[in-house]
Amino acid sequence: MRFTKLDLTMTKKTSKRDLQITFIHQFKRATRTEWPDKFRVCWHFNPESLDYIYEHKDEKFITNGFVLSDGLVQQLPEELRKKYFTPSERCLLFLFFELQISEFINSKEVDDVEFENVFGVSKKRYFSVEAIDEWSEQIDLL
Repeated sequence: MRFTKLDLTMTKKTSKRDLQITFIHQFKRATRTEWPDKFRVCWHFNPESLDYIYEHKDEKFITNGFVLSDGLVQQLPEELRKKYFTPSERCLLFLFFELQISEFINSKEVDDVEFENVFGVSKKRYFSVEAIDEWSEQIDLL
């Protein structure tokens, strides 16, 4: 599997390092979460604000949960403000941040073939009106 790299420079407070974000990243050591993380999928990354949406997965590529940057947490309604989300809350996150996620995934930063190989559907199908309607229906089940 080929991983797409984003070569970005961090803001002033961390300008001495180059930031390399990959669409799919394999962890080499333990993460800050309590989950048995092995992989991270980057659904959104903004190099200017450093906002991100990451999906953490185990060694079988099963979703452990989602992690949001502090900036994105503050954009959520007060009753939903938290940093970590369960796999069943995917639909909630993807509806709240649909624009940011779809713009990032549809950018040149995420390879079309890699996306389809990982998720089994094209980017167009993943973000289709039907898919978004299904996410809305799933929220009622939460």
